[in-house]
Amino acid sequence: MYITESFQYEEVLGFKFGYQPIGKPNMFSHIYYVDGLLIDTGHQRVRKAVKKTVQELNVEQIFITHHHEDHTGNILPLQAIYGCEVYASEMCCELMKNPPQLSFAQKITWGDREAYQHLTPIENVIYTPNYTFQIIPIPGHAPDMVALYEPNKKWLFSADLFINTYIGYFIEDESIREQINSIQKIITLDFEVLFCSHNPQLSHGKERLVKKLHFLESFFEEVASLHKKGYSPDEIFKLLELKENWMVKILSGGKLSRLNMVRSVVRDLERSLINKE
Repeated sequence: MYITESFQYEEVLGFKFGYQPIGKPNMFSHIYYVDGLLIDTGHQRVRKAVKKTVQELNVEQIFITHHHEDHTGNILPLQAIYGCEVYASEMCCELMKNPPQLSFAQKITWGDREAYQHLTPIENVIYTPNYTFQIIPIPGHAPDMVALYEPNKKWLFSADLFINTYIGYFIEDESIREQINSIQKIITLDFEVLFCSHNPQLSHGKERLVKKLHFLESFFEEVASLHKKGYSPDEIFKLLELKENWMVKILSGGKLSRLNMVRSVVRDLERSLINKE
């Protein structure tokens, strides 16, 4: 089943797409359009819906926030339609030349994405006729992830920095420490609207992001305390009485799990020790 919805906030158009093989979707991705700029391209599972939805827009340039499949799934067909430049950070450009392999769960949910050799690297700022968007690195969820910030309008296009005030599982290579650092940096900006790629917050966006920061900081401190006492990630998981979403973990072959959150803290602590040596 497919779900497509849209909304408008000031000059920004938002488009919500969901797909589920059986029943109603419970996970969604958003793409945004403002002043000739299309931000991200959605996932491959909803390619027909994306093409149909945006075909009437005057897209003059496309910007990709990071290489994950729910953001890059339709670069090729949309670039073919509009013949415009597709911009991304230099790291994203390199990753998309040979994208990492996806788990079965990710392919079911979002579909795969094609390698793309012709992204145009851009850093610091992207301009539209009426707006100036600062490009701000926000690694953690993905090493190449960036946000777009329009200071005059106080808009923040936050990619996957928010998602929700809590997180139920991590991809195996995510860094919880980097996510904390990225949120700490972003909340110093003057914004209210949070154009999240999965869960937009059109009011009180900064407050919601601060709540997520507190969740991550608390989780990090709990795991770090037990790690310093010599407990393993599996033992910490049990001591904190954490619960897995076994369907997600099994279908992803362990690439998506709550245990990965514990492992992320331990990995970040060990990297910190190495950097101090």
